[in-house]
Amino acid sequence: MTTSTVPTAARTASRLAIPFLGVLAAVQGSAPNIASTALVGASRGLDMVGGDQALAASVQTLAIAASVITTGLLADRIGRRRMLVIALVTGIIGQLVVAAAPTALVYILGQAITGIGLGAVYAAAFAFIQVLAAPGKLPAAVATFAAVSGASAVLFTFSGGILAGIDWRLAFVLVPVLSALSIIAAFALLPNTPPSVTESRDVWGQVLIVAGMVVFLYGVSQLATSLTSPLTWAIMALGVLLLLSFVFQQSRVRNPFFPVSLFRRPLFLAALCAGFIFNFGVAASFLQLTNFWQYVLGMAPSEVAIWQLPITLTSIVGAIVLGRLMTRGMSSQLSILLGGIFAAAGFIAAALVRDATSPLAFVPAGILIALGATAAALPYGTLILGEAPAEFYGPVTSSRTAFGQLFYSLGTAISTVAVTQLTIGGIVSRLGASGQSSSQITDALTAVGTYAKGGAKPDAAVFQAAVSAYQDGFGILMLGIAVLALIVGITGYALVVRGQRAKDLAA
Repeated sequence: MTTSTVPTAARTASRLAIPFLGVLAAVQGSAPNIASTALVGASRGLDMVGGDQALAASVQTLAIAASVITTGLLADRIGRRRMLVIALVTGIIGQLVVAAAPTALVYILGQAITGIGLGAVYAAAFAFIQVLAAPGKLPAAVATFAAVSGASAVLFTFSGGILAGIDWRLAFVLVPVLSALSIIAAFALLPNTPPSVTESRDVWGQVLIVAGMVVFLYGVSQLATSLTSPLTWAIMALGVLLLLSFVFQQSRVRNPFFPVSLFRRPLFLAALCAGFIFNFGVAASFLQLTNFWQYVLGMAPSEVAIWQLPITLTSIVGAIVLGRLMTRGMSSQLSILLGGIFAAAGFIAAALVRDATSPLAFVPAGILIALGATAAALPYGTLILGEAPAEFYGPVTSSRTAFGQLFYSLGTAISTVAVTQLTIGGIVSRLGASGQSSSQITDALTAVGTYAKGGAKPDAAVFQAAVSAYQDGFGILMLGIAVLALIVGITGYALVVRGQRAKDLAA
């Protein structure tokens, strides 16, 4: 199998081309954030019940994970710029369906269409980096892509939030406008890459990976509300079985859809380690810091957004600095190891300040986590681009997005389950030690659950027990993720060393 071969394309693109790819990534990245901001208004306006609301919140992620590798293959077959334009048009249609939705079902359908379209936008933009990067400047190009993506996503998300405050439907007009402008820019800034795949590829493998991703991620999304439900675990087990069937089937067909032999390559596995640190760490830290500030410190969402800015800015600046360091010779293995170390240090710092009464105490922890995530994100991109065979370029580069959605969903679900269960256990223990009966403890847990959903605060004794339990649960979770990030960082380091040694021996 030939690796590291870039599909033929002119490298005479404008200097604005790489930053433009970052803007495209931000269009995709901001869409689910905008949807989350507008979800409360949409739920009320369309009378969504609990199940509809949960599906509406997750369907875009499910659609991205399920479709993005197939759309990557389609990009190889019809040309990457053409695929990008089709994907942008699909995203426009999906968002306009959402904006005009008369019912919850139409809203969910529109979000699914959006996920398919914008997932393909991100994947095509990422795959274009290696086509456009100057020789020897791939890390710098990836860093520029990440920095512009982060900055633009902040701007787009903030603008969508303002529009959602006016009317939830108006929020879903922003992405279509940005996408329409991006179509014009794509023709002006990006080369027309020719197709690189003409032969037929296995269809059943595509069906298996779509079904496996959707089923598994749906099961993961249910963990937060049904940790002990046999149905939830059965759904996840079915998803794993489908994904294993995909791997087995692809290793035996004549025209495979995806080169599953990559899962035996140390450098590709190292890329997945980096992706885990980046996506899992960002998901767990962003969600849990946000929840902590609102539940424990009583901050409004607008205040939380302001306190997140230093962390976001750190990611942007860190991407630029680390990209330059990698261009000047810093190795991928060192970057992954630094990602694990910085992330671990940040999670430990968050655990140590769990009793703080000001959000300022958590900012250094958030900055360290952001540095770690950024340090891991760069080799995550460069290693996958470097390992992508020319004949499977689209599916392999698109797998970065699929794995990212998987790790992000795991970070959200597992961190939520852990904090919830630790908090419940802590409340029961504290109230039991104070002499309250089982029925009183049950009532207290109900009152705490009502408060978490936006209801009235429970009485002082119950509230204090809940806050103390939540703080301890938060601290235990942070320490657990710190250990995990460090282990994965060390593993990624070792895999890169092993992969580079094997390449040197082969040469």
